[in-house]
Amino acid sequence: MLSIIIIIAIVLLSLILAGIGAYVVIHSADEKEEVKPVIDVSGQYAVVVRPARESITAVKPSEASLRSWLETQEQLTPEQREEYIARWNATIEETIKTIDEGDKNGTVTYRIEIGPKGKNYCKFVNDENFITREQIRNHAEILPPYVLGCDCRLLPKQPWENPSKSGWKAVVPTHGSTYDVPDWRQLA
Repeated sequence: MLSIIIIIAIVLLSLILAGIGAYVVIHSADEKEEVKPVIDVSGQYAVVVRPARESITAVKPSEASLRSWLETQEQLTPEQREEYIARWNATIEETIKTIDEGDKNGTVTYRIEIGPKGKNYCKFVNDENFITREQIRNHAEILPPYVLGCDCRLLPKQPWENPSKSGWKAVVPTHGSTYDVPDWRQLA
């Protein structure tokens, strides 16, 4: 009789343990199926990147602002005013295209090529500069154009490029979190 009770107890204990095991396996399988975001926004692996156009248009003056200011410049002909606006818009579009292509191919660092006219205005950037995609997302004001007639361009920075022995220098803010970007209300 005692052996029958022991056998029944062992069978019941086995059934209870099997039930607990099945419960754990079923619930752990449900947890594994949930996809949790690992990375929200972080450089090259960004799941959500603010579009370049949105970043730039938030900080650069509108075409209406450009036209309004150029109208106050009496020394300019209407053709010259249109040329300044066309050059500004072309540089904006070129910058956006460069960033969009970089987002597609994983470029995370860029450099600003300073043109002959830009050297007079872009004191916050040296010749061996680089900026990151994260900086672009947070501070699009550091992107060209800087002033009307500016001939600076944004280019991807390739790892094998090194302009001198001193290496690349990051574009850094000078007043806490702001950059010494020139006021756009100038003619280059």
